[in-house]
Amino acid sequence: MNKFTYSIAVLIFSIPGVFAQNTTDAERVINNLLNSAKTNAIKTNFKLSVTEKNALNSQSNSGTFILKANKFVLEMDETKAWFDGKTQWAYMEQNNEVSITEPTDTELAQVNPMAILSGYKLKSNIRFGKSKSAQNYFVEMTPKQKNNDFTKIKVVVGKNTGHLVSIKMNLKNGSSMSLTLSNYQKGIKVTDDTFVFNKNKFKGVTINDLR
Repeated sequence: MNKFTYSIAVLIFSIPGVFAQNTTDAERVINNLLNSAKTNAIKTNFKLSVTEKNALNSQSNSGTFILKANKFVLEMDETKAWFDGKTQWAYMEQNNEVSITEPTDTELAQVNPMAILSGYKLKSNIRFGKSKSAQNYFVEMTPKQKNNDFTKIKVVVGKNTGHLVSIKMNLKNGSSMSLTLSNYQKGIKVTDDTFVFNKNKFKGVTINDLR
C-alpha cells in the first residue's frame, strides 16, 4: 500500500471514530447538565423570546426562575407560575386570579429549559455544532424521526461552570423560541413547597381549575 492510499484509508476509517467521540462527548454535556439540575436547585434571570413563522410576530418576556429537576417557580412583572412536576398554577396579579392546569411537554418547554432537554433528549441526535469558543460548548439536537415537532435545538453550556447559557428551539411550524440565562446561581436551598401555589398568601384570590 503506497503512502497516498494509506493516508486515504486512515482518513476513511478515522471519521466514524471522530464522529462517535463528538456524539458521545456532546451527550455527556447534556447529561451532566440534567443530572446537576436534579440534585441542585438553580436560580437565574431569563429572557424568553418567541417568534412566529416568517418572523411576522414576536414577543419577549424577562424575569427570574427557580428550578430543580422538573419543578420550577417563574416570576415576571405581573405573572408568577409554580410547577410541582405535574400541576401548574399561573397567577395574574392584575386580576388576583390563578389558573390551574396540567401542561403538556411542549407548553413546559416554553418556560423550562430542562424540560426541553429532558423531553427531547431521547428523540434527538446530539452532537457538537460548528461554532467554537474557549468559554462555551455548542451542542445541537436534531430529530431522529421526521414526525417530531421540532427541527433543531441549539444549546450553549459554559465549559468551566457547566451552567446553561442559552437554548434556541426551532419548531416544525416555522416558529422559534430563544431562552437566555444570566446571573446563574446553583445549589440554593428550597423545599418542595416552594413549587406549589399557597392560596393563603393571596387574599381573595379567584381560582380557575382547568384540569
